[in-house]
Amino acid sequence: ARTEGTTTGSRTMGRHGVSSIHAALDDFVTKLKRGQLETNSIALARHATEVLIHAVAAQQAPTTQGIIDGVRAVSKEMVDARPLELVVGNMCRRVLHIIREEADDRADDGEEGHDVMRAFKAEVIEVIGELVDELESAQSHITGHALEHISPQCVVLTSGGSDVVEAFLREANRKRKFQCVVAEGAPTFGGHRLAKRLADAGIECTATSDASVFAVMSRVNVVVLAAHGVFNNGGVFTKGGGLSVALAAKKHSVPVIVLAGLHELSPLGPGDREFEMNDLLSPAEVIDYTALADCLPAAASFSAGGPGGGGGGGGGEGG
Repeated sequence: ARTEGTTTGSRTMGRHGVSSIHAALDDFVTKLKRGQLETNSIALARHATEVLIHAVAAQQAPTTQGIIDGVRAVSKEMVDARPLELVVGNMCRRVLHIIREEADDRADDGEEGHDVMRAFKAEVIEVIGELVDELESAQSHITGHALEHISPQCVVLTSGGSDVVEAFLREANRKRKFQCVVAEGAPTFGGHRLAKRLADAGIECTATSDASVFAVMSRVNVVVLAAHGVFNNGGVFTKGGGLSVALAAKKHSVPVIVLAGLHELSPLGPGDREFEMNDLLSPAEVIDYTALADCLPAAASFSAGGPGGGGGGGGGEGG
């Protein structure tokens, strides 16, 4: 009777685990498609890893290959939700690599079954936890190199708003005095907010328009940008405006430093769909929908009564 009760309890927990991963996966995919998740790549990577931990814990397959197949299916849904979020795909690959490594270590034992797989999943989750700890320290590793690249009295240029760039410059400001030029990063104008925060931190900062980047580049000593992903050919996936900044820096022979953690290094590159894609955002960030609504009546009246309008066409047909 005790054995039957234990089996029934484990099956109940299994059903709860499956429903839990479905809820966590649906929430992650929906928010990722709508752009409601963290814009910080480290936070997004951590969130994706936590969903994958739920996926590992919810697997009920009696073999390691069954667990791998189940996690791979969850990973595919996460990646397909927004292929341009390279960090999500990177975390899925890292977790699958961890599972395969742990499976190879157990291959010699040849043991299978639910009890063995329960212990196997616990080991996998423990190793994934170390990956989460690695993500927590990613930004500190990046900012630790600030003093190597920012020299005293130099002029630094960056574009848009980025948490890692802000932390990098703040760390340099602890022992270096320098000037910072921040391009506004239209249409979101994250550069304005970044410039204010840097000024509050005591950094001599100037906000400028994106169009004037080429003009000010002649007096810049180093450019610092944040990566949203790094492709296998060395190409950097970053926010709009990054390419024009890099081209201006190349023309003036100014070094460009790109801040990226290991979680942003992707095996994808030329030939992959993500390499050719662009992320199309809502036009509401540029012009409000209410402004369009105000223009619609004028456009309708012009179409009805203006040259070549509906009234003139009707008269021609009647004649």
